[in-house]
Amino acid sequence: EPPAAPANLLGDYAGGSLYLVVGVLAALRHAQTEDGRGQVVDAAIVDGTAHLTSMIHGMLAAGGWQDRRGANLLDGGAPFYGTYETADGRHMAVGALEPRFYAEFVRLLGIEDDVPARDDIGAWEELRAAIAARFKTRTRQEWTAVFEASDACVAPVLSLREAPGHPHLAARGTFTGHGGITQPAPAPRFSATPGAIRRPPARPGADTVEVARDWGVPALTDRREPATGAGRRPAWPDGARAGDGRARPEGGAG
Repeated sequence: EPPAAPANLLGDYAGGSLYLVVGVLAALRHAQTEDGRGQVVDAAIVDGTAHLTSMIHGMLAAGGWQDRRGANLLDGGAPFYGTYETADGRHMAVGALEPRFYAEFVRLLGIEDDVPARDDIGAWEELRAAIAARFKTRTRQEWTAVFEASDACVAPVLSLREAPGHPHLAARGTFTGHGGITQPAPAPRFSATPGAIRRPPARPGADTVEVARDWGVPALTDRREPATGAGRRPAWPDGARAGDGRARPEGGAG
């Protein structure tokens, strides 16, 4: 099976969060210039996600996009924009959309004189088959070396564990380690106030008492379970501690 696209939760992260942040910043700027008057920022996930497809809708209206899956430049329809399996069962990603990148791609792939023109949509399947067959002749590592430092827009498909070791990402420090866990570094980057991961996320239950106190929910501060049936059992085993490090309540029964 070809590699799946990264699960980037477009609606949650971009359609919702990103548009909300931009909206809040814009409203803050408006308040600063309009006598401090605020306004409601309605940042619905569905609205933001729809707005992210503006380019596709524009292309559709102009006749540059077909309203069916796998028939366009960016959805796997074009043979020069997709992924291909290598001899070792790994994959290479190709994004040679522009003519000059495509010319470099087929030259380094070694098929420039043996394939139909890229603009001949009717011959795309023939072109795809030729590209796929060629990629199957070498391993991912070998093809990576072939396209290294080229303008062909070809790169190895890496796993989540492999990605931090990619030379470009390593040079930029795109990933960082904290508490023994490798994770993306803060972004974007600021010259005057650079970001840093200062602590790991709280353990489950670590802040329950504090949050319950702030919200005025005293029942949650007890941290004990209600009695069930005729018997009563301890909220924690003897000697155990809560998620926030507190010792169990005296008696341990709820």
